[in-house]
Amino acid sequence: DTCGYPKDSHFYYQAWWSERPILHVFPHWNWGGREGQEIDVWAYGNSEAVELFLNGESLGRKAMPRNGHVEWKVSYLPGVLSARGYRGGLVEVSVERETTGSPAALRLLPDRSTIRGDGEDVSMVRVEVIDDAGRVVPIASNRVEFSVSGAGRLLGVGNGDPSCHESDKAPRRSAFNGLCMAIVQTDVAAGEIVILAEAEGLKPGRAVLEVLAGTPRPGL
Repeated sequence: DTCGYPKDSHFYYQAWWSERPILHVFPHWNWGGREGQEIDVWAYGNSEAVELFLNGESLGRKAMPRNGHVEWKVSYLPGVLSARGYRGGLVEVSVERETTGSPAALRLLPDRSTIRGDGEDVSMVRVEVIDDAGRVVPIASNRVEFSVSGAGRLLGVGNGDPSCHESDKAPRRSAFNGLCMAIVQTDVAAGEIVILAEAEGLKPGRAVLEVLAGTPRPGL
């Protein structure tokens, strides 16, 4: 998406355009209030066959068509939706989708730990809304407030939602699918950049970038 977070189709392309074993099951498994209702579950992958499980009970194994997908209709029950990809009768890859708890905290994951203090370099900071067990809550849409201090500044924000009309330059952004992003840029200085993310009712998230001395371009 516009933040670089992979969509489901990302795994479809990987399955058929790469050599390594790929298996991706979707959608998420947070459907509170829809217990007993059927959910369409798809799997992308490049194994010969895929078997789906709900809370350890097999829902059937299906052959994976070339350049296609497999699907099941699953009666929703909270817990663990898992899949195994088989080749030659042996499991070569497995994945899980787990029902999470409610949003509890924010976690910040910068794309790197050091950045150049040249007035131009940027870091993309992944922001996750997580539950008490540290799992990303895929239905979270909490509004996150950002503050940046030290040898840099907040350059922009995003969440990957193509229908979102929130400002890309404001110091806040709502999460989309449990994620959003802050983009920070250095000043012409060495030191540290401290990024703080806060949301009502959640434990704040914090990240620190080391800013190395850099040489600015003429005019900066």
